[in-house]
Amino acid sequence: VCLCEGLGNMTLFDKAQALKFPKLVEINFDHCSDLEELPGSICSLTSLERLSVTNCHLIQKLPDDLGRLRSLRLLRLSTCPSLSMLPPSICRLQQLKFLDISLCMSLKDLPMEFDQLPKLKMLDMNECSGLKMLPKALAKLRSLKRVICDEHTEQQWLAIKASAMPNLTVDVVEERFNLDWLDD
Repeated sequence: VCLCEGLGNMTLFDKAQALKFPKLVEINFDHCSDLEELPGSICSLTSLERLSVTNCHLIQKLPDDLGRLRSLRLLRLSTCPSLSMLPPSICRLQQLKFLDISLCMSLKDLPMEFDQLPKLKMLDMNECSGLKMLPKALAKLRSLKRVICDEHTEQQWLAIKASAMPNLTVDVVEERFNLDWLDD
């Protein structure tokens, strides 16, 4: 589903419809301006490897059973500014390698059991200004190789790197308010 409008809460996508696509590996909900929440039936798609929910400005929560997506490798939740929490079941995504929560400004915290993501290699959490403290469990993510963050969480990540993850790359996206382009 790309560039969708007028979907509201997507009651159209029920469990029966989800079961019609047992081998579906990718779903994109991009620029769904009316989407307030993902249907819980999406969690029946156990073959799903990639789920992208981007630029969905009204989405506030994800299905509680998201952890049932046992094949999920990539979860992109970028630019969902109303998303306030990740369900704890996200920590059961044993195959997850890439998590993008960038520009989710209302996200207040990460689940405490984040160390249960054994294959997570990359975490993009740039512009998550609502996140003040990172869970200590992040230091146990042995597969994590790269974090993209902003200046708000940089020091916490550098402390984690120094104490437990020397091979971690911490990329800091700096806010730039440069108006040099006006000279052109």
